[in-house]
Amino acid sequence: MTEELTAKQQVEKREQYSKWINRSVGFGVASFFIATAIWTITEEQLVLFAGLGLYWLGAIGMGIGYWYSPVALRDEFEQHTEWEANQAVSAFIAAVSIIGIPADVVLSTTGVYTAPAAIRGALWGYLLLIFIFGAAHWYVKRQYE
Repeated sequence: MTEELTAKQQVEKREQYSKWINRSVGFGVASFFIATAIWTITEEQLVLFAGLGLYWLGAIGMGIGYWYSPVALRDEFEQHTEWEANQAVSAFIAAVSIIGIPADVVLSTTGVYTAPAAIRGALWGYLLLIFIFGAAHWYVKRQYE
């Protein structure tokens, strides 16, 4: 069923499906956090599994919202905002990796300071993220050449 939507109808559909997606994600994430909080108090595994199930139910709801939306859900402003946020996060990850990894290697090798495992894992995880981004960029670029 393909029907032409007016500009007003497109905006209404975009808002309707965006609201559905945001509520689905919010429900899933909130359910998981609440279940985790209850689990830390009661240590009942069933609560944790139920929270995980509700989390995935929210993710499925999000997928359904994207799949069945008759209009693009992001307009040009949202795409530009997302691009700017992506640039800021990329710059942060690059800065932390450029400064942190050499500092970690030098300080731990000389015995001056050994970073906790969580910080060391985050630093090297950022480096892995940079490599994955580079590989994805290379792959996508090759598709358009």
